[in-house]
Amino acid sequence: MDRKEELAVGRRLLGHIDCRTTDLAADMFRNQTIAYACRDRAALEREKLFRERPLLMGLSSRLAKPGDYLTEDVVGMPVLLVRDGTGSVQAFANVCRHRGAPVAQGCGNARAFTCPYHGWTYDLAGRLLGATDKPGFAGLDIAAHGLVPLPTVEKHGMIYVRPGVPRPGESRTIDIDAELGVFAPPLAALQLDDFVLHSTDRIAPRINWKFAVDTFLESYHIAHLHRKTIAPYFVGNCCVFDSGGLHGRASFVKNSIDKTRAEPEDERRYLPHIVQIYQLFPNSLLVWQMDHIEIWRTFPKQGDPGVCEVELTLYKPVETTKPDSYWEKNRDIAIRTVLDEDFPLGERMQIGFESGATEEVVYGRNEPALVHFHRSIRQALGVAA
Repeated sequence: MDRKEELAVGRRLLGHIDCRTTDLAADMFRNQTIAYACRDRAALEREKLFRERPLLMGLSSRLAKPGDYLTEDVVGMPVLLVRDGTGSVQAFANVCRHRGAPVAQGCGNARAFTCPYHGWTYDLAGRLLGATDKPGFAGLDIAAHGLVPLPTVEKHGMIYVRPGVPRPGESRTIDIDAELGVFAPPLAALQLDDFVLHSTDRIAPRINWKFAVDTFLESYHIAHLHRKTIAPYFVGNCCVFDSGGLHGRASFVKNSIDKTRAEPEDERRYLPHIVQIYQLFPNSLLVWQMDHIEIWRTFPKQGDPGVCEVELTLYKPVETTKPDSYWEKNRDIAIRTVLDEDFPLGERMQIGFESGATEEVVYGRNEPALVHFHRSIRQALGVAA
């Protein structure tokens, strides 16, 4: 955010601290538990939210140089991301055009991709270079059998992919500024190109994918669930929330912000005392921690609404004098807080959702980011509840 916005958010947070208040949603929000446990609802979400919308795949530094690639299954779509010889990021269905085997696995750097099944080879632009046993495939239109491209864009230091095969006549471009709306400028201001990947962790908790997002969107629970870990550092149940289309940004405040009161108001630096969480619809959370970036992404598991896959990537500055042990400590705090406290309780809550004991959950007005997230889901799905 720019300096003007920093001052505005900081003043709002100090006002809430003084008045023992927080930003409020217009109303309480009631959400049916089937949103977390219904297979038909889960299928609709996979189609509408995870195939038809652009999804954040990570920061640009995940593909730092030509030939760098990574593979990922995105809710049933095998995706291959690669930085080609021109330096541009390309995305393809990771499916050989011969018999459907994946042409790459994991991540790394390559000059070309060779299918392990029969040796068909593709270049970094997805073009089929040739098929083995040429007599057996005489007459095959090589140019028409490249890897199937997926819409992708790289901008503001981020990589986005829409993991659905474009229909005939459908645009293969993504207007990411239009997608991000009012949050495009503040995200650009974060200078995400200046961060490099430090670590990647993946887990598969037995919770609905939305609960993995929910846990980041309110500070109401911090004083209770996290009293032995992060609660001593934060002002609980205090948040400034800003919405932008389907996306949202929650600003949570550390106790250390009180130090700024001794400084002239126009000279105060609030950002070191604020943790900002950009909820990038539908499934990503970009957590700005002043000296590093965390990105949490959550994906539903096919066939089971009560299981998801969660990825945490931690990015550190390109130029830093801090040792790896410092970044490992930050990684450990993030993992320990979420994996040891949030998700284990979430797994018990998931059982409750699936039990049929209650038909709904209630989000309070003091949880505006949570309310906005679930209103956005209903809007994107075109459902009333």
